[in-house]
Amino acid sequence: MQYLLTFRSLTYAQRASRVLERAGVTGTVSRVPKAAATRGCAYCVIVAARNRDWAVNLLTGAGLAPERTILRHPDGTLEVSE
Repeated sequence: MQYLLTFRSLTYAQRASRVLERAGVTGTVSRVPKAAATRGCAYCVIVAARNRDWAVNLLTGAGLAPERTILRHPDGTLEVSE
């Protein structure tokens, strides 16, 4: 399973990815799937489920708190949490 940590712009998602990379966590920048997008230009950083809490805390401390977290199940279904 993976978590998609959403951000308001590509720039914020890229910054978040760099913060995670410096801390040793892989975070891949991507567009938010249309099924879960609340606006047209949302981007996310994809992290492994085991890293979600740690990544959110790290990003929040760096002033880059994600807007939402979306759980992507292995079958591709999405579970949105605010």
